[in-house]
Amino acid sequence: MQTPSGTFTAQDKTSIFWKGWAPDHSPEAVVHVIHGYAEHIERYGNIVGELLPAGYAVFGNDHRGHGHSEGKRGHVNSFQEFIDDEKQFRRDVITARFPGIPYFVLGHSMGSLIAMNYVEQNADDIRGLVLSGTGSQPGTDIPKILLTLTKILSGILPALHVKSPLPPEFISRDMDVVKAYIDDPLVYNVITPRLAHEMNRYVVIGAQNAGKIKIPVLIQLGSRDTAFSGQRELFEMIGAKDKTFKRYEGLKHEVYNELAADRAKVLADLRGWLDGHLS
Repeated sequence: MQTPSGTFTAQDKTSIFWKGWAPDHSPEAVVHVIHGYAEHIERYGNIVGELLPAGYAVFGNDHRGHGHSEGKRGHVNSFQEFIDDEKQFRRDVITARFPGIPYFVLGHSMGSLIAMNYVEQNADDIRGLVLSGTGSQPGTDIPKILLTLTKILSGILPALHVKSPLPPEFISRDMDVVKAYIDDPLVYNVITPRLAHEMNRYVVIGAQNAGKIKIPVLIQLGSRDTAFSGQRELFEMIGAKDKTFKRYEGLKHEVYNELAADRAKVLADLRGWLDGHLS
């Protein structure tokens, strides 16, 4: 196994950290993982553990303001910056290392919004798209007054840190996962009005443009996931003929980090779907 890592310089000179896991031989395909809000790419070990032995390479970066990357924690000026960073990461790191290798995009939570909008803007040579913890609208647990307040504050106090409204227990029923999340020094529980508003905007933008997505799509989500809403509606709006909807009863937001037996099923479904779209 190879575990390369490094940084690249984004268009605005922000340093972005990236890491990869690859077999010693040429991989069957590359899976570009786009992580969620307030976390980092090294939390995706279960995906690596499932896909690497099957011959896949898994690569991802820490978003600006996340993990080992530069930038104010929990903040972004524009959601498009996230999208542009992923485009550059693919071009400068993934394609440079693996030219001509089948390429998939997997986005979780906020990363699913980035992935969805990324594919809608340019799906060239993308073999398939996987969305986890996604939706077409903000979560039902977020009061409408908070959405309005976030929009107002985004304009007048865009970079103000406020506490995240979601408790850590929403991610998984596995208390070991929750404890590791709480104890992880690279995970934080603050957000700025600008990032919150941009997420609320781009979940809707991504859904409105979902008809542009023509490549194969897999959606994986837990029935108790409250981060976003309108998951089935998003699935229906996607323009691809080849699309699969997997809803796992009882699971929470991070389906790849759920209780062992449950995540084994979710990861096997992911691997099987990828295997079925290699050619």
